Formats: sequence, structure tokens, C-alpha cells
Amino acid sequence: MLLENMSYVEVEAYLVEKDTIIIPIGSTEQHSPYGIIGTDFITAEAIAREVGRRLDILVAPTITYGMSQHHMGFKGTVTLSPETMISMVKDIVNSFLEHGFRRIVFINGHGGNIEPVKTAFSQLKYENKKGIFEIISWFLLPEVQEIERDIFEDKNGYHATPSEISITKLLRPDAFKTKPTEKKRITKNKIYFPLSAEEFKKAYPDGRMESAPWLAKEKYGKLIMEEAIRVISRKVRDIQKIKIL
Repeated sequence: MLLENMSYVEVEAYLVEKDTIIIPIGSTEQHSPYGIIGTDFITAEAIAREVGRRLDILVAPTITYGMSQHHMGFKGTVTLSPETMISMVKDIVNSFLEHGFRRIVFINGHGGNIEPVKTAFSQLKYENKKGIFEIISWFLLPEVQEIERDIFEDKNGYHATPSEISITKLLRPDAFKTKPTEKKRITKNKIYFPLSAEEFKKAYPDGRMESAPWLAKEKYGKLIMEEAIRVISRKVRDIQKIKIL
């Protein structure tokens, strides 16, 4: 059920029966020396595609860039400005609305995306666009966070987490053959947000935010990803039951 593999005729047939589409969204940004730059979109894409497969729901191509300006102190990071991201999300949603989709669910892998995506939704509603627009961040699900606490205790942190790196180790094992594995000190700072790129690098010099990514293992990634898929599948089913006004 991947939109990228379908013809417009097949999309027309899908819309006769269903009006839901899932859009994976992440970012292209540093995840410390331990993690890969594609972490956020790789995790979101894998979770979204499996949810779509289980529910027989169309999944759009992945949005691989996000609002990551605070990571720009690290080479390889790419960011959209908040204004650009809001406009991009609006254009994407409007395109799907024009064709008859009415339940548009973003499955998100990056915290910096949440505010601009929600702002885009608010602007669409200000413009009287009909439909249900939702963003589900897999890493914020309470059920997922409970598993993370059980496995990593207080060492998961907030960025370059062993949780997300466990999933990418499961999905892209070859990418980790050259990544470090040694333990480092975990520093916990009292810090304000948002941060500029310069401020972020001063607070978190190696890109980690209170995390222990060396604890990541493929077996943990499998457990965490499965729980995220299970919970998000339930949430999407609930969205499909809501009457659109």
C-alpha cells in the first residue's frame, strides 16, 4: 500500500473505499557519533509502512527533512526553516484533500517537527479545510516510553537515544559496523528551549542529550518498534471511526 508504487487509477479505486493516508515524517540530522543521520526518517518510515500494511492503508512517500536548526552545528544536518516547513506541510495536505483524502495522519520521528506541523494544521482549519489532521510521534507514546524505562532505566535521554538507535541498528545493521560503542559520561543540564545551533552545541558537545546510545541493541529495537506499531495501529483505527463534520 505504498503510494509511490501505485498508478493514479489505483489511487482512484482506493478512494472509493477509504479516505485515510499515512505520511511518515522525520529529519536529516546528527545523532551523535553513535547514530546515523537518517535516524528520524528511517524509524518513522519503517513504523508507518508496517502500520499501513497491517491496516491496508495507503502510505505516502516519506518526508525526510524537518525543522532541525538546533543541530546545524554538526556536519551533515539539513534543516527547513519553521516557515518553510509549515508551508510544505500545508501544500502536501492540500494536495491530498483536493483528491478526496480526509484523514491525514503524519507518523513522526523528530520532536522539532511537532510545532510546525501542528501550526500548519491550525492554519488549514483557519482556512476551513475539512478533515482530520493528526501527528503521532512514536517516541512520545506512553507505552513506548514505559518499555524504554524498563530497558534503559534513566539513560534513554532525549536525543541520540538508545531506543531510536536500537531501531536503526535493526533496520540498517551494516551502517553500524564503523560506529563507536564505548561508554561516555552522561551529562544532565538545566537548559532552555528553543536553542540556536551554537547554543545547542555548547550544551551538548557530541550531540547527545542525556542519552547512552552505546546501550542500543537490535533486539531492543524489535521490541520498541513492535510496540509503536501496535499502539499507532490502534490510534489510526480510532481515527477511522470518527465522523467528519
